[in-house]
Amino acid sequence: MTLLTYNILTGANGGRLDAVCAVVAAAAPDVVAVQELRGDPPLAERTGMRLHVAPPRTGQPVGLLVAPHLRILRQGTVPGPFHHGAAWVELDCDGGPLTVISTHLFPYWGFVRLYEARRLAAFAARRERVVLMGDFNSLDPWTGYDTVQRRHRRWFGRGGPDTRAMAMLARRGLVDVFRTVGTGPGWTVPTALGGAEFVRSRLDYILASPAVAGDFTACRVLTGGGAASASDHFPVLATLAAPDPAGRSAP
Repeated sequence: MTLLTYNILTGANGGRLDAVCAVVAAAAPDVVAVQELRGDPPLAERTGMRLHVAPPRTGQPVGLLVAPHLRILRQGTVPGPFHHGAAWVELDCDGGPLTVISTHLFPYWGFVRLYEARRLAAFAARRERVVLMGDFNSLDPWTGYDTVQRRHRRWFGRGGPDTRAMAMLARRGLVDVFRTVGTGPGWTVPTALGGAEFVRSRLDYILASPAVAGDFTACRVLTGGGAASASDHFPVLATLAAPDPAGRSAP
């Protein structure tokens, strides 16, 4: 199974829908966590996948695209409040049900991101096999940062890099898949559309609960081709192998 997370920037407006759909098609994912679904872009029709959307409180919708061959057992929204919302689906997979969550954390204040991350961690803790994907708008605690945007600093922009949300998720047992099996550069912003909003950072992640984290075999940021300009974020793609009956990963 392949999983992709992609912030498509304000509903892929401005004539970018074709480019975004081409990036998704080239990756051929089974599940896509998609953020910034402003204006209800017709992603389901264009990709042939089923779309489950979580409405925002004050921001933009988030959603999950699921390929037709996967059986959806349940779906819903993570209890909030969340500025952008958080969507989840439970899939019928080898090894047991798999809950996949799409999220987009608050863009401006670190203490709000930390609150939202705690809600996600609590939701994930009630399920054994979980993959949490999205634009976390958060810096990780394992990278050294030379330049940090004001909104990614602690104390309303006056402190050092704010890594609290990602550090807390790690303490709660969620594994950063790129750190374990990732290859290539890890930064996900900016693309050619990033402009002055971003400095080179890693904001988009795929996290997994311990029960499923060991079954990931690959993870990379897609930077080539249309991904360089289809959005202001690069997508992240990971491969999840099916465990065999003995619990070992199988391709």
